Amino acid sequence: MTIFYFFLAALALGILVFIHELGHYYVARKVGMIVETFSIGFGRPILKWRCNDVDWQLGWLPFGGYVKIKGMEFGKEDQEKYKEPHEIPNGFFSKAPWRRILVAVAGPLANFILALVIFASIWALGGREKTFSEFTQIIGWVEPSSEIYARGVRPGDLLTSYDGKKFTNSKDLLYAAMLGGKEIDLKGYHVDYETGEKSPFQYKVGTYPAPNALEGILTTGITTTGSYLIYDKMPGGETNQLSDGSPMEESGISLGERLVWADGELLFSMDQLTYLVNAQKSLLTVKRGDQILLSRQPRVEAGELLLPDYVQNEWLDWQYEAGLEGKWQELFVIPYIFNTDGYIEGLLSFLDEDTYYEAFPLHPYSKELEKPLQAGDRIVAIDGVPLVQGVDILEALQSRKIVMMAQKGYSAEDEVSWKFEDHLFFENLPAREVEKLSNHVGLSSASSYVNSIYLLNPVEPKRMSQFSFTEEAKEKIQEEYIHQKEEVEKIKDPTRRAQALQFLDQSFHRLLLGIPLQDQRVNFNPGPFALFGSVFTETYQTLKALVTGYLNPKWISGPIGIVQVIHHGWKEGVSEALFWIGAISVNLGFLNLLPIPVLDGGYICLALWEMVTRRPLKAKTMERLIIPFVVLLIGFLVFLTFQDLFRLF
Repeated sequence: MTIFYFFLAALALGILVFIHELGHYYVARKVGMIVETFSIGFGRPILKWRCNDVDWQLGWLPFGGYVKIKGMEFGKEDQEKYKEPHEIPNGFFSKAPWRRILVAVAGPLANFILALVIFASIWALGGREKTFSEFTQIIGWVEPSSEIYARGVRPGDLLTSYDGKKFTNSKDLLYAAMLGGKEIDLKGYHVDYETGEKSPFQYKVGTYPAPNALEGILTTGITTTGSYLIYDKMPGGETNQLSDGSPMEESGISLGERLVWADGELLFSMDQLTYLVNAQKSLLTVKRGDQILLSRQPRVEAGELLLPDYVQNEWLDWQYEAGLEGKWQELFVIPYIFNTDGYIEGLLSFLDEDTYYEAFPLHPYSKELEKPLQAGDRIVAIDGVPLVQGVDILEALQSRKIVMMAQKGYSAEDEVSWKFEDHLFFENLPAREVEKLSNHVGLSSASSYVNSIYLLNPVEPKRMSQFSFTEEAKEKIQEEYIHQKEEVEKIKDPTRRAQALQFLDQSFHRLLLGIPLQDQRVNFNPGPFALFGSVFTETYQTLKALVTGYLNPKWISGPIGIVQVIHHGWKEGVSEALFWIGAISVNLGFLNLLPIPVLDGGYICLALWEMVTRRPLKAKTMERLIIPFVVLLIGFLVFLTFQDLFRLF
């Protein structure tokens, strides 16, 4: 089946080229030019026939084609009869410049018309199935080291525009950073999900190299858009059982449920959940007077703190009582003095200032949740587990558990319109019920349900090395790690290389929940002209990034990469395949209109020059203009093909 899809993909690419050449053929005949040959496919012809004074042939490689118009190639036979190409009767250069412009424009125009027909077909078929994250304005994750994070923008806020342009899809995150210059003007809204209130923000922030992306990729700090985190059957109804040894096995989660809250935060993306799982913080249930509240406090090693003798001696006693092995300096604690009954007596000092700011950053994720505890606060639970004494607190801090809430009644197969997806997200996220249930965390006598929301059992995440993978899977993971490390080591900037290596090590040793989560499916079905405009704009933005140096040429797909994209589209479904065929048709038409000799746009420029100067260009002049660009174009295609093969193998 894969070979069949590749055949369809290659055939589709060939049809696009054929339609392009058919446009040239039709208009050339209409303006009186002699078309010598129309080849369907390339290579040595396996079938020839003559019709309407044109030699038609079928090449052995039936993908694409070409049109040979008399006089375009000033060969030896022509040079023996004529001094210049414009002297050839009914040849390309013998016709008026405006007629040549019509012929040159006809190919790209045919591609544009074909794309509109394809996009209209997609619209008539009901559109395409995409994911919520592709078209939402909800922010999914913000890098904690970024300027926009320091300004207070967090997951769940809305991003509505960048540099005056409306934010429409997740690709705009990349376009904003790569094409907007050194500073980007971002507008949106801070959202209070409990009250529903939205307060506008506008920040001008600088771009910087994305810490977890390819070299040269910039970011504003907003790295992903929002998404649902649904645990359900896989697409097509395939089973989605938790793997043996998954931390989520004991959580109580079932198919058809959505994770909505973790460690005090509403969930808006997988990146956010990964951050919360790996944060060196514990979720404390604290009693302050008659009030029960949640607090997220740093877990640090005891050896990083300046301890009074009596605190150190008490912790040593508790270590012995709890049977905790190892040096006392390696015990995980919170940076507070707490007594046998769990009451906070004061904040401890750090030996190192940097460690203090790691534990208590200047810009915390949540100002409310991460406020320092007060003297007199009593710890009644850690990570959702009720506690009684100081020794229980010390023992509980040695492991990291995650407290989560799930919402029943979800199916990954359900679809909503992309027009209303953000409205439905707000409507379906019962923030008030979540807030009410969060007050029950760690209280054994309290209910674990509020309507469709319920508390999962606290789970202890695992590192990748702790999962029960097969030997084959372990080898693949190790190979992938080595491959990525080799790529990172190619980065020339030593600072960027060190950051990338650190991120790579963290990603392969991070804590995992071991659950495959899916995003909500949406139906994306704009009108054909809107879709055409979107693809045309993306093509322009990509070209602009390439010309200005923001986009590395090796990231561009060549012929093999294009076939791969269409092949992937066929596997996703007819509508997805049609979209990529239409999008590539727009790209083909757009790129051919570029003012480069050898492309259609180049011939248009030559004709315009002739209209201005009223003199035809000589053959030698055109040769000097065209041949260097032919060499460059062939070299660029070879380079792109090499990059395609490198990515493939």
